[in-house]
Amino acid sequence: MRIALFIASFFLCAPALAQPSFLSDSELTAAYAGKTHVSFYRYPVEEYGGIYFEERYHVDGALDYRAGDLTLSGFWRVANGRICFEYPATPLNSGCFAVQFDAGCYYSYQIGDDGRPLGVAEGRWWIRAKIEGTNPDCAAADLVS
Repeated sequence: MRIALFIASFFLCAPALAQPSFLSDSELTAAYAGKTHVSFYRYPVEEYGGIYFEERYHVDGALDYRAGDLTLSGFWRVANGRICFEYPATPLNSGCFAVQFDAGCYYSYQIGDDGRPLGVAEGRWWIRAKIEGTNPDCAAADLVS
């Protein structure tokens, strides 16, 4: 009986496992406005100019995308804990992402039909990025700058 009470009290008093934390509107704005992110897609997307790309986030909401020889213009905005992109008349899809920050890199997760980020438990981010001019530990593997 004592062992059962000990085990029960251990689990009741143990801290809850940390839930993934996504950036807030103000954190997203601070992380993107006026900065260039050097990024790569988790999976190759040839119609987007390849796997590696850069995006320059202008303070006024304008956005410049460059991947290989492909250069496009669009718009970005932050709302409800998401960063959203719009690329009118381009091969790029418009959409919103939830973003986590870890060890100097930004991990963007696609949003499902239910409004929640996809693949978080499995760590299946869609885009990993670093701010241009930084050299975070997370970028050591597979992130070209």
